[in-house]
Amino acid sequence: MVRRIAAVLSTGLLAALLAAGCSAGVPASYRATVQTCSSFGLRAIQRHVTVTAEPGACAGLSPVQVNMAVTRAVKEAVGPEPKAIARHLAVQDSAYLTPMLRAIQPRKPAPPAAAATPTRPSGGVPLGLAALMAWFVTAAAGSYLLAGWRAAGGLRRRPAASLVPVTVLSHFGLAVAGLGLWIAFVITGTRVLAWVGVGLIVLIAGLGMSAFSAALPEPGRSASPVGPGPAGPDPVARVQPQADPGSSKVRTPVAVIAVHGTLATATILLVFLAAIGAG
Repeated sequence: MVRRIAAVLSTGLLAALLAAGCSAGVPASYRATVQTCSSFGLRAIQRHVTVTAEPGACAGLSPVQVNMAVTRAVKEAVGPEPKAIARHLAVQDSAYLTPMLRAIQPRKPAPPAAAATPTRPSGGVPLGLAALMAWFVTAAAGSYLLAGWRAAGGLRRRPAASLVPVTVLSHFGLAVAGLGLWIAFVITGTRVLAWVGVGLIVLIAGLGMSAFSAALPEPGRSASPVGPGPAGPDPVARVQPQADPGSSKVRTPVAVIAVHGTLATATILLVFLAAIGAG
């Protein structure tokens, strides 16, 4: 009977212990403080152990806090001794903890996320692509005008009008070179290329206006008097206009010229805005 009671009691006690162990919460995470670091340093001094690395009791503390804990541990280890003796003991005891101070390096603060600046403004990308498309379409219209100008004999000019072919070819060549430069800007995003493109497209537009003005027909025409009629000499000579074959201009389609000029204006505006967006 007594054995049964003892067995029941031991079983109940074991169950209670297991229930208490299972119901116990998770222990709180350990956090080092100045007090824990000071206590660790005091035990190291008392046991004559030299600390060469950062212990767990001092983990996460700043060098200033660790220095404060070491000072407190040395004072507690020296105790109430006379000044001369206390100073000598403090020098001896601090030798156990000095390597620990050297091992603990100051932690650098993490750079703020806002400090990171983008390498390229996002606003310049769509404007640069739009300017590239407009430049390409404008160059295509200009190529059509150049082909028609050459087919109509634009290169065979008299010496007095030799400046017209040079202006037209310079306008087309710089336009193609500027298109390549703008493609490089869209790929690399270099600000210098954007502003060089602005200056180049202004020069291209100036050459285009000069070529257009030079290709306009001359308003004045030469005239030759007509001989007397059957009724006799007329005191007022009748004048009949006579065209000068050497001064004829190459005819170009007005609609294509208007489209080319409109596209060029839009291209200049988009290039300028893209350069501003690039910075």
